[in-house]
Amino acid sequence: MIDKFGKVMIYVNDTKTAADFWTDKMGFSKVKVDTYEAGVLSVELAPNDTSDASIVLFDRNVVEKMSPEINLGTPSILFSSYGIRDMRDRLIGNGVNVGDIIEMGGVLTFNFSDYEGNYFAVGEIKKD
Repeated sequence: MIDKFGKVMIYVNDTKTAADFWTDKMGFSKVKVDTYEAGVLSVELAPNDTSDASIVLFDRNVVEKMSPEINLGTPSILFSSYGIRDMRDRLIGNGVNVGDIIEMGGVLTFNFSDYEGNYFAVGEIKKD
C-alpha cells in the first residue's frame, strides 16, 4: 500500500548544473546528495525546511543503464511505503510490470510501470 507521496524524480544530464539552477535561481535547499563512483547520482531539493514534498534530480545516464526499458521523458513520482515487500508482491499479483528491490542511498526501492511504460518508484519508510 502507498503510505505517503512526497517526491518527484526528474532525470537530468548534469545533476550539479540542474541542482545549481534549483538552489541559485529558484531558492530551493539541498536535502540530500547521493554519490557513486563516477560522480553525483542524485540531489534531493525542497522549497523550504518544512516542506513535505521535494524533487530528486537523478543522473539520466545511470538510470538509463539500470533500467533501459523505462520512459525517462517525463518526471517520475516516488511513492513511499511502510510495507515495500508486501506492496511489491501485491503489484506482481495484479499483473503490474515490477522491478527488483534494490538499495539506493540506504533506502530499499523498487520501480514499476503503468500500461504506457511510465516509470514510478516506491521507497521504503523505515518504522521507528
